[in-house]
Amino acid sequence: MNDDSVFRITVKHNLVSAVERVPSNTDIVIPDSKLEVSTQLARNHQEYGCLDGQYYFSDAEQAKCFSVLCLGFVKKLIERAIETLENRDFRRDPDWTAGSQSTP
Repeated sequence: MNDDSVFRITVKHNLVSAVERVPSNTDIVIPDSKLEVSTQLARNHQEYGCLDGQYYFSDAEQAKCFSVLCLGFVKKLIERAIETLENRDFRRDPDWTAGSQSTP
């Protein structure tokens, strides 16, 4: 890989939609640790209700790990929603909103 390029991960609708090598510039902030990346993901989810955004990494392995982490997070959200729906008594309480964790 060229030293003046980085990997950009684009997340749209909570799904990794692109992994691209792009030219590096001084405006790009690359996280120093997995904690910083996780914090950015959590912040986006808390503030916007989704993971959407562009994330930058210095190498392919970090980009790959992040992509898998991101998709794993979405997988857990989906599994939780499926479990909630399967256990819900819609005759008693027909209204449900994604993200609602109560199971009557």
